[in-house]
Amino acid sequence: MRHVRTCPWSPWGLLLSLLCSSCLGFPSPATAPEDRAGSQGLRFRLAGFPRKPFEGRVEIQRAGEWGTICDDDFTLQAAHVLCRELGFTEATGWTHSAKYGPGTGRIWLDNLSCSGTEQSVTECASRGWGNSDCTHDEDAGVICKDQRLPGFSDSNVIEVEQHLQVEEVRLRPAVGRGRRPLPVTEGLVEVRLPEGWSQVCDKGWSAQNSHVVCGMLGFPSEKRVNTAFYR
Repeated sequence: MRHVRTCPWSPWGLLLSLLCSSCLGFPSPATAPEDRAGSQGLRFRLAGFPRKPFEGRVEIQRAGEWGTICDDDFTLQAAHVLCRELGFTEATGWTHSAKYGPGTGRIWLDNLSCSGTEQSVTECASRGWGNSDCTHDEDAGVICKDQRLPGFSDSNVIEVEQHLQVEEVRLRPAVGRGRRPLPVTEGLVEVRLPEGWSQVCDKGWSAQNSHVVCGMLGFPSEKRVNTAFYR
């Protein structure tokens, strides 16, 4: 369980810069991915770069581990099911060959076969969980219709469980909207407590803390922030 220390908002609060594709030289997750609770304890999110809030590399969390889906035998019908798992009404397309960049971790599903009417991806046929002969260069992505199912809100945050009952963490851009780069890769770290959003204090903050938060937001690593710019 992570302990999160919060303090009142201050312009000198924690500024976190996330390592993006321009830093690494290859595609990587570039915004806090869409993360949704799915059926039978699974979680789903969209990740990768470049992407929009309704498209990206499909990632599934199973048994506490995030992984991807191989594009072998992937179809629009499978994309429909996954988009609904993500809270969208339907899919308008899908991608192959890691268009949004290669993922990491397990490749949870391979040869996924859906009719498109399934309520859950667990009802689709496949080689079985974790049984794949693919590499992450074959990660599948989906393009969902930008229309939410009732009950799903549009947010770019990761839901997490904390000792203080922190439900969500996010980056709030510290510059004006007109100057804000897209996707947002740095900003003020905020957590949502029962009483509302609170900024995280930078006292005692370390690169290891940044690494953990970046991982929660779907990024591979962290980058040192230029605090002089914000002053």
